[in-house]
Amino acid sequence: MDRRTFLKTTGIGGATVVGSLFLVGVGLRKRPETLAEGGPPNQRDWTLAFHDRFRGDTLDEEKWGVGWGWGRTTNSSPTRIRPENVAVNDRVLSLRGTHDGSETFSGAVNTKNIVSFGPGSYVEARIKFAKREGFLNAFWAKPVSERWPPEIDVVELFQEGNRPDEVERAHHHLHYSRSGEPSDETTYEDVQATSTPGGDLTTAYHTYGLEWREDRVVPYVDGVAVHEWTDETILRALAAGGPFYLMLSLNIDKLGTPDRSESWGETMLVDWVRLWEHRG
Repeated sequence: MDRRTFLKTTGIGGATVVGSLFLVGVGLRKRPETLAEGGPPNQRDWTLAFHDRFRGDTLDEEKWGVGWGWGRTTNSSPTRIRPENVAVNDRVLSLRGTHDGSETFSGAVNTKNIVSFGPGSYVEARIKFAKREGFLNAFWAKPVSERWPPEIDVVELFQEGNRPDEVERAHHHLHYSRSGEPSDETTYEDVQATSTPGGDLTTAYHTYGLEWREDRVVPYVDGVAVHEWTDETILRALAAGGPFYLMLSLNIDKLGTPDRSESWGETMLVDWVRLWEHRG
C-alpha cells in the first residue's frame, strides 16, 4: 500500500494531513534539521513534525491527554490512571506508580485526536524505566479507531519477577491479524524481538525508536537497529489499522505481582518524545 492509498483509506481530511502524519491543534515551530542526540537514520531525509522536551512545569495539554487513549482504566489490570500521578518537573515527564491498599494508581499520557501517524514515520523517546516487580513500562501506539489488533510496542520492560536479568532486557512487539482486518482476534499474531542495551534499564536513560516504512518496521535502541520486520502480511495489517496515536504508560499488576505490603512511588521518567516524517 503506497502513502497516497494509506491516506485515502484513513478518511482523514487534507487540512489535517502532513505527509503520513495527522496533526490536530498542535503548534509546531521550526526546528533544526539535525539534532545531536537521537534522530532517525539518515536524519536529513526526515522532517521533525512533533517534539516535546517537557520544559514547563505542567503537562502540555495541546500535545497530550492524561490516560490511555480509551480512558483511565483497563481490563488488563487493576490500574487506574490519575492526573496526580502524572507530573512535569525538572524538564522530565514523570509517571508514578502508587497504591492505597488494594487500589492501584499510575500515570499515562497519549496523543489521541492530537497527533497520529502511519507509514513513513519514525517515533522515539528517551526513557528511564521504573523498577518494581509488577510494573510494566511501555512506549507504544494503537489505532485511533481503537480497533485491536494491530498494536505497535516501541519498547516495553517486563518485570514478572522470574528472571534476575529482566531489567536488562527491552522488548519490542508488533501485534496484528493475519487477515489484515483490524480487530480480527481470530487470526491474531504477535511477533517480538528483545535487546540488551547494557546494564539495568531502570538506572539510566536510553533512546528507544521505531522506523515504520511501507516495506519494513525497525526498532532501535540508542540509534542501533535491533531487528527488522518485512513480512507483507504484517505491514498490510499495520497500515490497515492506521492512523496510530502514541502512548507512554506505566501499567501495574498486569505482568508480575507488586508487593502491596510496601509503599510504592517508583517513576517512569521521559526526557523527550519526537515524531519524524520521511520526506520521500
